[in-house]
Amino acid sequence: MTPSKLTRRALVAVAGALAVAPAVAAAPQASSSTTAIGKLWSEAETLRKMLETHRAAIADAARNGGIAGWMRLGGEANRIGEARYGKLVAILNARPETASDLVIMGRTTLEDDIRSGSFGWAGEQLARATVGFHGTAV
Repeated sequence: MTPSKLTRRALVAVAGALAVAPAVAAAPQASSSTTAIGKLWSEAETLRKMLETHRAAIADAARNGGIAGWMRLGGEANRIGEARYGKLVAILNARPETASDLVIMGRTTLEDDIRSGSFGWAGEQLARATVGFHGTAV
């Protein structure tokens, strides 16, 4: 990858995030909807609640840095965390149908699991979704 492509990708990711930022800030809670992204968000939030029972262990494991705490654990915490992470990635790979879907995608890029590992990719996905949502070919 050349530096010019890397710069272009970074600019596209930032432009997408900036385009969605007002909508994300204006929506205190991304509500679930009947869209594919809305359903995935609802499922991810259910899994987040399930992870609460492992909050202390996850926080302790996260202190080692580099990856999300649940990734360092085994058993139920890892299984639930992995399932939730899969939902977040699916959201970022989905095509938004509504402005609410874009808000959910924006919130997904801000999740700790995404920020600690795949933030650059998530920003690019959000930028592509935003540009495509407004009818411009990507």
